[in-house]
Amino acid sequence: MHSIRTKLTALTIVAMLVILLSVGSMGIYAVRTQGNRQTAQNMSLICDNYRGILNQYFNSVEQSVDMVTRYISETLSGVDLLEGGVIGARGDGKAIREDETSEQQLRLDAHLNAHTEMVRTVFRSVANHTSGVITYYYRINPEVSRNVEGFLFSRIGGVQFSAIPLTPLADYEPDDISHVGWYYIPIQRGRPSWIGPYYNDNLGVQMVSYVTPIYKSGTFIGVVGMDISYETLVSQIQDLRILESGYAVLTDAEGNIVYHPEMSIGESMADAGPALSGALERLRSEKQSGANLVRYTYHGVTKQMYFNTLSNGMRLLVVAPEKEIHAVTMRLINRITLAGFLFLFLFSALMAVTTKHITEPLQRLTVASKHLAEGDYRVNFTYHSNDEVGILTSAFERLVEHLRIYINDLNSRAYQDALTGVKNKGAYNVSAQILNDAIRLSPADRKPEFAVIMLDCNDLKKVNDKYGHEKGDLYLQTACELICKVFVHSPVFRMGGDEFAVILQKDDYYIRNDLLTRFDIYAQQINAEAAFPWEEAHIAKGMADYEPGKDIGVESVFQRADEAMYEDKKRCKALRLA
Repeated sequence: MHSIRTKLTALTIVAMLVILLSVGSMGIYAVRTQGNRQTAQNMSLICDNYRGILNQYFNSVEQSVDMVTRYISETLSGVDLLEGGVIGARGDGKAIREDETSEQQLRLDAHLNAHTEMVRTVFRSVANHTSGVITYYYRINPEVSRNVEGFLFSRIGGVQFSAIPLTPLADYEPDDISHVGWYYIPIQRGRPSWIGPYYNDNLGVQMVSYVTPIYKSGTFIGVVGMDISYETLVSQIQDLRILESGYAVLTDAEGNIVYHPEMSIGESMADAGPALSGALERLRSEKQSGANLVRYTYHGVTKQMYFNTLSNGMRLLVVAPEKEIHAVTMRLINRITLAGFLFLFLFSALMAVTTKHITEPLQRLTVASKHLAEGDYRVNFTYHSNDEVGILTSAFERLVEHLRIYINDLNSRAYQDALTGVKNKGAYNVSAQILNDAIRLSPADRKPEFAVIMLDCNDLKKVNDKYGHEKGDLYLQTACELICKVFVHSPVFRMGGDEFAVILQKDDYYIRNDLLTRFDIYAQQINAEAAFPWEEAHIAKGMADYEPGKDIGVESVFQRADEAMYEDKKRCKALRLA
């Protein structure tokens, strides 16, 4: 006959076993589901983030070449082309005119010489402001003129660009990619093209090129392009590590390797074996944006591959073994299960306390996981024990911190002006709100000290109307560089159009008048050295100090600075008319 104590003990053990199995199963399911989902989202986010970095880099090169292309089209004369007898030139690079010494050709060559000099000046400025460029060039179609070839500048092996001889097109066949692919491929495609990576035998480097064909009045004029080194491209991703042995890969649209830590450039993913055939088909067929997941087994290892399409058609892949992706979750699940049974059999007298100790952290972690799954990253992890749940909590805590870093990076871009790179009006509103809170909460004798400077770029409309909006953008960038150079320790904001604002605090606030004097001196130097109107900087400015008791907040200081700026603008206009 069993005693009541035995029955109660047996009943308690059974009850605790049921509770442990129930709660443990739910907790394990939630941890595994949310853990796997968050790990997958993390890999997808890494893929998207690096896609944005690479796209930004490629787009900067495209925008630079497109800017020069538009300038070339604007400065070419269709009349001179017609009078020169070159209308309809196809651009095969070999049909050179025999009457190049005629008066018509001499006039055309004179026009092309002047045109090329203007393009060289603009291209130099654009290339110096484009990161990672190793060469830039403008090659004239030999059918148009064999006396005016264009130019090629390189900084391979150096810091500054220097002119080097152009490749003689007639010495190579059009299908010789390593020597003249940069010239004939855009002609064949009839549109701007990314080429490579390929080994350029002319310069002796592995590179990627972006080249645009130039047409005017139905005539092929030549090509304009920029080259970036292969090392610069792959440096963006080669140090990226996913979990323990994951890595990043870059391929072209057909699945040929651009960068792989173990495969060679140009090698097809299909060469690695039939296991990647399905993955390769997905790479070739997927066109939509957003990360895509491919699972495959290679040499007995199941892997997950997230890939995304870049703006130039390449594919960015992040790859990690599925075992590593699920390792933390599975390890924690095994430990939690083992700990549950140990608690059940070794500490039956403390079963209730043990169950509470196990389930409550899991419940909190499950709630936190659901918040994360819903996109709410403002969760606090209060459990930091050294047991399995604590390890799981720490893993989630690190994951959330990584997500916060990525999200903060995205948010920071929302407060940056795309043209000038300084902060935008939204960032100014945030800074103004911080100052307003400091004014409101500070005692009367400890109000913040600051000043607001408003600046307005004079003559922007004239530059836009006369030279085009591209030159207007350069004019704004020149003005912004001057403002940032003087107020290097203070935040600079583009308020919209041609207006900028600066908030002076701390050391800059105490030397604010000296800074304004320095600003005028630098502006005079820039205007004296400028070769073109868009390289000048005519800026009206006005400053106002925060005065406690007079100013309720930043807005009134801003208004007084704005009024002072408009007074300065009127004064500058009066001086010009005098």
